[in-house]
Amino acid sequence: MKDWYLRQTPRDRYIVIALAGLTVIGMLYALAWYPMTTRQAQAQQAIEGKQDTLQFIQSAVPQLQNGSGNGQGERKSSDKAPYLLIDQVIREAAMDPPERVEPSGSDGARVQFAEVEFDKLVGVLAELELYGLKVSTMTISRKNQGTVSARFNMERS
Repeated sequence: MKDWYLRQTPRDRYIVIALAGLTVIGMLYALAWYPMTTRQAQAQQAIEGKQDTLQFIQSAVPQLQNGSGNGQGERKSSDKAPYLLIDQVIREAAMDPPERVEPSGSDGARVQFAEVEFDKLVGVLAELELYGLKVSTMTISRKNQGTVSARFNMERS
């Protein structure tokens, strides 16, 4: 290879040296610089996400200390039938209506959602517990990111 290089004209030797330099620079970028910067960006995004979570938790501390977040919240009362009360709370939560809400016995109701946001569903169930309704049975299956299909029975306690 050295013999081949020495047989080239000076102009061709400069071209070979320039291409070798560009190749080395390209390899350094591809094997070192690019992976390092992308990992740094991913780490920065992870840190920001964890900081957001920390701020959320810190903002919830006073609410938890006051007892409103531990299941000991203000009890509510309603003389409506459980299936009507469930329907009302779901509408107030601005959720898509369930596929089915039907009475189950004298103090209960069955509810079925094909797809519902999990976070909103948990909020509705917590609200219904304030009215004295308890979940007796529940089946939840994950659908998409953040959504589930759910079937549950609630009874007045």
